[in-house]
Amino acid sequence: MEATYKAAELAAKARQMFNTTPEVVSVALRLAGKKAYTVDEAKQTVQDFLNKEVR
Repeated sequence: MEATYKAAELAAKARQMFNTTPEVVSVALRLAGKKAYTVDEAKQTVQDFLNKEVR
């Protein structure tokens, strides 16, 4: 089983892991609604958020 991390832990490493700001990571993960994420899940969630169409 892969390790999981809380959104705040992942946001703290936003620049290194996701190449974006901690605020973007926090919002993306909060909107996804989970309590904890694997690194791969978090990366996919952040990517989906960044690629989401603005209306």
